[in-house]
Amino acid sequence: MKARVALAVAAAWVLVGVVWGVQSVVGGTLQGSPVALGMALRASLVQSLPWIPVTLAIVYLVVRFPLTRERIARTIWVHLAAVPVVAFVANVLVVLGFWFLAGRFDGLVPLVRSAALWAAVRLHVALLVYAVIAALTQALVYYRDARARELRLARVEGQLARARLDALTAQIRPHFLFNTLHTIGQLWRSGRHGEADDMLDHLGALFHKVQDSTSRTEVPLAEELELVREYLAIEEVRFRDRLRVSLTATPAALECPVPPLFLQPLVENAVRHGISAASSAGRLEVEASLEDGRLVVEVRDDGPGMTAAVPATGVGLRNTRERLEQLYGPDGRLEVRSAPGTGTTVRIELPARNGR
Repeated sequence: MKARVALAVAAAWVLVGVVWGVQSVVGGTLQGSPVALGMALRASLVQSLPWIPVTLAIVYLVVRFPLTRERIARTIWVHLAAVPVVAFVANVLVVLGFWFLAGRFDGLVPLVRSAALWAAVRLHVALLVYAVIAALTQALVYYRDARARELRLARVEGQLARARLDALTAQIRPHFLFNTLHTIGQLWRSGRHGEADDMLDHLGALFHKVQDSTSRTEVPLAEELELVREYLAIEEVRFRDRLRVSLTATPAALECPVPPLFLQPLVENAVRHGISAASSAGRLEVEASLEDGRLVVEVRDDGPGMTAAVPATGVGLRNTRERLEQLYGPDGRLEVRSAPGTGTTVRIELPARNGR
């Protein structure tokens, strides 16, 4: 039995005894038969304090034999049998208390006889007290169990959300690295060995940044932009003078935490479906700023735009949208604006928080 339960039960019965004693004094005064407060308190406490151990026993029985809907048919008999026992024990303690105040002990047989008599006379009182204590205990046990279930469910949901985020991140990582290695292979086959070597250097830096960033749930936007710069350095070698890049972010935006690898798939989409699909040079812009307490990041290209053949769905966009939903719920938004011949803009809005 937890100490705080015992203390609460003791405090409750002491309060009952005090109120009972004060009530006796007030009642005696109103009836013209004044009673001394000390005497009234002693008499009332002698009758209330024995219920402290009895109440703890009732609490134990309710916890051991719950009165739940599923088990009440089996356990109700235990509690019905316990009522006369509880009444007898309580009255044994009450009789002993009065004998103690009187400074005498009349023997075991008179003790048992008196306790049994008072238990029989006041059985209805014992039944009412037992029912109230049992109901309160069962309600508290139900509340405790419900809170425990909620906490377990919250932990399980958190673990599932984390596992889903890890799966989405793992899906992006090989997709991104495969495309990079494919680009290096194309350069080697076309005889551009020096450029392939440069890309390998950038790829080494990318490996380090990807490994570091994807081990965390969130990273500062500044780190994500550094990873994007390494990726675009590879693509600039591939496209030579056809790719013009602009990365801008306000100082406050750079400190905001974001999901790792959330920008890279969007930039990769812009390169593959925007820049590479155009016959002329193209421009890719990444801009980040704070608007009304939210972090806004836009990835823009001036390519041919989305068409039925290149819809606004795919691994990169789908995973980014799902990761934002997992991490931020309705506070994370991803919007794609595009039309044939006008380029494509992907706008992301996240809660702006200080990452330090």
